[in-house]
Amino acid sequence: MVRIVSGQPNIRLFKDKEALDRAATEHVIRVISDALATRGKASAMLSGGSSPKPLYNALAHAPLAWDGVGVSLVDERWVPSGSEGSNADVVRACFAGTPAERAHFIPLYNGHPTPHSGVEAAEQAVAALAQPFDLCILGMGMDGHTASWFPHSGGLSAALDPDAEAVLAAIDATGCEVAGEYPSRITMTFRAINEARANILLLPSAEKLDIFRTAKEKDKMDAPVKALYSLGERLTVYALEASS
Repeated sequence: MVRIVSGQPNIRLFKDKEALDRAATEHVIRVISDALATRGKASAMLSGGSSPKPLYNALAHAPLAWDGVGVSLVDERWVPSGSEGSNADVVRACFAGTPAERAHFIPLYNGHPTPHSGVEAAEQAVAALAQPFDLCILGMGMDGHTASWFPHSGGLSAALDPDAEAVLAAIDATGCEVAGEYPSRITMTFRAINEARANILLLPSAEKLDIFRTAKEKDKMDAPVKALYSLGERLTVYALEASS
């Protein structure tokens, strides 16, 4: 059961995670299908973590023209494939052995010693995808970060700069508790996300929805997810509401 919350961004509330995942998957398929129909190719920037896995598993079996779909990541821990924290491995695992395996996947990690030294090469690789990106799938941490925009992290101001020319930015999240053992990150910039044709934010708990709502009244350096409010109707939030 879903109800639409008026205002911008569009917040869609669900009673259970299965219904949320199903609706979000249908939305993603619709965006990719429309892009393939209108310009013959599509681009999707995906997030890692456990929350979007059911969506990716369902999406991977969708009857899309996957040869025309380019896929990369909203952000990545600066670790190689095979490491526990790799977002690229999450996506690859969900797509393995499915029609989505035919998509053109571009990882962000490229072997450079740091994201600062590797961001230029990553930017050049992502340039092969159709831009502006058709879709970004985002999550949010309990500290109010989205992508790898951690509160007060090194590089955050540059990543949130609406006039930034870059699609990607290096982040040093040293000291940010939620970043855990992986403070070295690469992330999409706000400018690139803002130019995407559609954005989806997954909030699979009522507590996360509360954090997102209160972020609107905070400074972006304290709660970077606030930046997403300026996306307006191009942001759809899929959230679980508190059980009555």
